[in-house]
Amino acid sequence: MSIGLTVLLVIVGIVLLYCALEKFSNKSRADEIFADWQRKSVIDPETRRRTIVIAGHDMERIERLLEIARRNNPDRTEQWYWEKILYDMERDRGV
Repeated sequence: MSIGLTVLLVIVGIVLLYCALEKFSNKSRADEIFADWQRKSVIDPETRRRTIVIAGHDMERIERLLEIARRNNPDRTEQWYWEKILYDMERDRGV
């Protein structure tokens, strides 16, 4: 085999490997998005709405509070986490 053909095969192999890794990476992100959507869909809509309103529609704040609640209280349901942060925000506001 000539050197040119060997180099070409190596380049094609690298491109194929890159494409496979890129596809795997995107699949992982898609799985992450689906899991996030699925997790949010099990929340009582009224709890979700009240939490968003109390937080002033600040979704970054809500996500931050959810992460803290998940870390401090493992093995709870997603509904419990949303109710917890809603309760905490209402308590802090004196509602």
